[in-house]
Amino acid sequence: MIIITIHSSNTPQSDDLLIHCLYQATRVFSKSLNNAISNLGIYNSEWSVLKTVKEHEAVSQSKIASYLDIEPAAISKTLAKLEKKGSIRRCRLNNNKEKNILLTDTALSVYPELAAAVEKHRNQALTGLSSADRQLLAGLLRKIYKNITEGDKG
Repeated sequence: MIIITIHSSNTPQSDDLLIHCLYQATRVFSKSLNNAISNLGIYNSEWSVLKTVKEHEAVSQSKIASYLDIEPAAISKTLAKLEKKGSIRRCRLNNNKEKNILLTDTALSVYPELAAAVEKHRNQALTGLSSADRQLLAGLLRKIYKNITEGDKG
């Protein structure tokens, strides 16, 4: 369990503690999600891709990478694992240059159980956070994301 005290002043030490807390929270979230869904043969990085393909039927690899803001090489590796597991298939649609990614019947059959496990995990993670807390957290995370991505451009 992480216990931090952030003082009212923005010091390098308090900022380090804040970022450490953010890192630890995301790390434990990912690790516990893996524990929650690995019995179904899927890990959290694969879940993100499966969910994206389900929501954006017949999507290209480059669009998955862009949507999830993940390097194309990492998406390629994850797609190869999912293809090997029989969860996705690649095919060209409408004479497109790039292949589209589709869920297989195998993935579609396990998807509801996966989605339920992910929802249960998410609900556990967000227990005790009011709607206002969640909106505030989302806004703060968007600001951090924007600060980092815009800083990378400069």
